Amino acid sequence: MSATLLTDLPLLAAPAEPAYGAVPGTSTMPADASRAEMAPLDRALSQAPLGAFPLLEAAFGWQELRPSGWHRPAASTAIAQTSSPAAAARLASLLSTLTWANVVRTEREGLRVEVSAGAYNRITRALTGAWRSRTQLLAASPGVPESRQAALGVWRMAMLTGGVDAHAGQLTVRAGSPAAAQTLVAAAARLGMPATVDRPREGGHPVRVTGRAQVYQLLTEATGQR
Repeated sequence: MSATLLTDLPLLAAPAEPAYGAVPGTSTMPADASRAEMAPLDRALSQAPLGAFPLLEAAFGWQELRPSGWHRPAASTAIAQTSSPAAAARLASLLSTLTWANVVRTEREGLRVEVSAGAYNRITRALTGAWRSRTQLLAASPGVPESRQAALGVWRMAMLTGGVDAHAGQLTVRAGSPAAAQTLVAAAARLGMPATVDRPREGGHPVRVTGRAQVYQLLTEATGQR
């Protein structure tokens, strides 16, 4: 792990005394400030090695970020849209193993990860197949290093798409669906660290890993930094 990565994330250090009336163990930092504080982690995650299963990681991002509804065919078609530059860059990099992908900024929809219209159906079929294979990949024998890479990829993308709420000895991400949340639980188990799905809240399903050693291990391996 980078010598500064954890210290660049103040919420991972011992928390300050909570404000009067605040619930102990919860963040009192505004969302925008928290997102800015996570910039070093976002950057490290987006630049991590692609790993053994880039398509599974991309499929998780596609499940979380794909546009809803029908879209008129055009020269380029969006695979995903997001407000996170790091998530968009990571997804485009992962898709580059299959096709040319661009990140386009729009005033109305934020950042769009686009592929050519001619490649769109082929790419979505590949992502669908990768998503359907997740249970088998994550349940592989602990002696199969590739399955560990698959688990790391799922968590890496979840931290980019769902954000990170980090406190001393606890890390929480937000999954967009029950299926995504259960995938994160299975991936955490493959990494040897139990994860808990909290009660659904507005905007998603929180998935939590507890324990300073577990959080440090997850960040170290997911970013590919030592």
